[in-house]
Amino acid sequence: PLGESKRGGEVYRLYDVGGQRNERRKWIHLFEGVNAVIFCAAISEYDQMLFEDETKNRMMETKELFDWVLKQRCFEKTSFMLFLNKFDIFERKIQKVPLSVC
Repeated sequence: PLGESKRGGEVYRLYDVGGQRNERRKWIHLFEGVNAVIFCAAISEYDQMLFEDETKNRMMETKELFDWVLKQRCFEKTSFMLFLNKFDIFERKIQKVPLSVC
């Protein structure tokens, strides 16, 4: 884990599971017993393609991944928070690159 904290008998662990497709198979063992998930998505990637598949838009891939994670049985009773990060980059980029590119 990236970090661990204990409060009031509860243990909080923070993992960065990685976004690249080849990293995803490493996540499986982390799913069991999870009470909450913070899912981060870079809002600034709307005009970028995947490293491993230059025909696939990163924002669309992230959306599909989020949908897939939500549907996993091990997350039936899990709370989710979606954070759209890299807003500073998005603000600069949106002035030059329209959202219609995605």
